[in-house]
This record gives sequence, C-alpha cells and structure tokens, in this order.
Amino acid sequence: MVQPNPSDKPDDELVPAVEQPINQSQTTEAITESNPTDEVVSAQPKPSNLTPTPPVSRPATPLEQAETLLAQGDFEQALDAFADLLLNNPGLVEAYMGLANTHERLENPWAAERSWRRAIELKPDDPQVVLRHANVLYEIGRSKEAERHWIRCLTLAPNSVEPLVMLATLELDRDQAQAALPYARSSVRLAPKHGPGRAVYARALLVVGQASASIAHWSMAIEALPDDFSLLAGLLEAYAACQDYEGALATALVLERRASSAGVLERIGWCYFKLGRYEESRVAYQKSTELDSGCTPAWNGLGILALNRWLDQDRQNETDRKEAMSAFRKSLRSKSDQPKLARMILQFDLDR
Repeated sequence: MVQPNPSDKPDDELVPAVEQPINQSQTTEAITESNPTDEVVSAQPKPSNLTPTPPVSRPATPLEQAETLLAQGDFEQALDAFADLLLNNPGLVEAYMGLANTHERLENPWAAERSWRRAIELKPDDPQVVLRHANVLYEIGRSKEAERHWIRCLTLAPNSVEPLVMLATLELDRDQAQAALPYARSSVRLAPKHGPGRAVYARALLVVGQASASIAHWSMAIEALPDDFSLLAGLLEAYAACQDYEGALATALVLERRASSAGVLERIGWCYFKLGRYEESRVAYQKSTELDSGCTPAWNGLGILALNRWLDQDRQNETDRKEAMSAFRKSLRSKSDQPKLARMILQFDLDR
C-alpha cells in the first residue's frame, strides 16, 4: 500500500493568681474615709465625644499617575506622561521602563528597544531590565545581541529560568537541538512547573529523536498552559513519531474541537489512514481542502486514497485513477516542488 507523507499561651499564664479574700466592710470604710464627699469614680472609661480623624490620602506622584494610565490602557496618554517625567528628570530609569512597557503594549518593539537600551545604561546590573531588553532584541531579529544579554542575565541571576528558556528557543531556531537541550533541561530543574520550560524541553527532545521521552513533558506543559493549543500540536507530533496513531488521533480530535484548522483536519485524516479507517480519512482530508484549497498534504492524502482504490481493483476503475490524478494536480498547483510525487505519477502512469 502507498503511504501518505506524514499561639497559644502557656498553661501557667491561663490560670489566674490566687488572691486573699477582701473584707467588704474594710473596703467600704476605706472608700468612705478617702472620699467623704466625692462620688465613686467608675473604672470604665468615659465615652469620647471626639470623632476619629480619617487618614489623609497621599496624592499620587507623577510617576504613579503615568503607571496608572498604562495599567488602564490609556497608552497614548501614558507615553506623554512618561516623556514629561523625563524632561524634568532624564535619569529616571523607571520612566524609561514605563516607556518601554507602553511601546510593547502598542506592539512597537523597535521603540521599546530604544527605551530598554537607555534603561540598561542607567541600571546595567538589573537582571530584569537586561532580560526585557534581550527579549525585545530577539523579537526584532537581533538574535546575537539578545543571546549576549540572556547570558549576561544568567551571570546576574544564575537561578533565572526565562533566559534559559529563551536560549534554548534560540538554539532550536538555529536547528541546533542538541545545543538547546542543556538550557532546556536546566530550566526544568530550576522550575519543574514552568510551562514554557517544559514546552521547550519537550520540543528539543522531539527534534533530537527522543519522541517517547518528550510525551510526558508535552503533557506537563499542556497542564501548565492549557490555552496554548500549539502544545497539543507538539504532543500530536510526538505520538506520531512514536507510531502511536491512537494517541495521535485522540490528541488531534481534542485540538480540532479547540482550534480547528485545515492543518489539524489533515492530521486527523492522516491518523485515520494509518489506522485503516479510510472513509473517515477521506472525509477529514476533504474538509481540510474545503477550509484551505492550498493544503498540499490533504490533497496528497486524497490522491493516495484514490490511487490505492485504483490499485486494489487491478487498475480497472478509471474514476479512481482520474480522482487520484486530479488531487495530485491540485497538490502540485499549491506546491510545485514535489519530486517524490512527480515520480509516483510517472511510476503508475496516472497522467494519461
């Protein structure tokens, strides 16, 4: 068969001391002698007629006002407020940090980078400032500078997890999974419940061929980050690499309910194919192409299904041959560089 590409106190304090009994007549006499004319003063305090003065609230500082604007989402006003602060105090690092945070919220990483750079000049040994600058550098494509900042962050805060995760991510971006593993493994050891750390460790394990070992880490990452559906895709990939098609299918179906897409439906079709459930495979592939007419793997899957039907009937059913060729043509139209597919068409003489 042709396969598709795949405080308690101590007791002695609780007991009152034993006192000698008091002679009531002596007590009365003593009071009478000492206060012959005055009233007996009550032991209870007299009620005060004074109303307690409420605490006077301190007015917010200009920096606090600017930070409030940022927290409320008034980004343009926040930018003006932080800029005004810097006019009077150009060395106020908190204002540069506020500017950087505001630019990030406005999705302007280039402006944020300039503000973080100035913050580092004023506070070079603050690991959080170094980390945030590195992250923005990475976002704008300056990965080598980001790498140096993440490494410096680790020298300032050796138990910091995020720089380790980002360094592992950078190595994976470079297709250097073996180099990513030590960073990812260290992040997991420092923070076992840190979702991003688990995820990058799982990805590194999968890429280096340890798919089975990666499954537990994918699961822990999903538990920590349930709204990150890309983690389900990673788990699906790990199951598929282990040839656990039941596990892959179950994961794909969950992913399809949460974030349906042509790619997810194609994976469902592929899983059904591997399990020999060909009609269900065809339906899933068809739905995939309806969502995205350029989903090359789905067209290939439909073509393989039709090709196998044609071969199973000793190449007698022309409808199946034509259906296979039609699907392959649509696949080549969406992605022309498929030498394996081109050879298959020639091998079975499909393009008559």
